Amino acid sequence: MKAMRKHAYRVLLAIGLIAFAATAGAVPAPFTITLESTSPYYEPAYASVSAGSAVVWVNPTASYHTIQHDGCEDGPVCAFNSGSVAPNGRYVLEHLPPGEYRYHCELHPIMRGVLIVTSPAVTTES
Repeated sequence: MKAMRKHAYRVLLAIGLIAFAATAGAVPAPFTITLESTSPYYEPAYASVSAGSAVVWVNPTASYHTIQHDGCEDGPVCAFNSGSVAPNGRYVLEHLPPGEYRYHCELHPIMRGVLIVTSPAVTTES
């Protein structure tokens, strides 16, 4: 009976270690923004993510669209420009530094959105 109990503990320990290893390096799911054919066009039109989070824009519409940072046209810095995103296509953006990023669709200027990238939370040890 003692040997069976030891074996059961070892099995449970192994399962726990495997589960921990599988989640220890897990990357959080990207934040998704959906392109729409009607207002507000980008859903959500105003989004906030932590620095280091990936953002993915998905285009389920029948039209081509772009996701272009407003700075590409009227600012000193162009933070991102997707180029054409085909119907059922997607655009993934990673590693954007903290800040406020207004963006639009070059093909449909009425389409506008705002992405806020916040600094990651700082933890301190006591």
